[in-house]
Amino acid sequence: MVDTNPDELADHLEQEADDLEQHSKQLEQDTEDLEQDWERKRSDPNVPGAPPDDDDADDDSDDEDDDDSGDGWDDPDEDEDYDDE
Repeated sequence: MVDTNPDELADHLEQEADDLEQHSKQLEQDTEDLEQDWERKRSDPNVPGAPPDDDDADDDSDDEDDDDSGDGWDDPDEDEDYDDE
């Protein structure tokens, strides 16, 4: 694009900005629609692969495993040290 006329360039850039704004609004609407669809699927126990929103219980159990095992190996002597203290 080699517009030397400032008015034509301004018009072109305004049109491009309008197009981008329209695309942005459409993307926002599509995102909202997908989010609503996903939440609907998560609340339906008959939909496979859509776990319920009850992820907090899973996170707690994972955290406990991470804290207890450290590097993935349970040292039997390590428990004895904690009992002595």
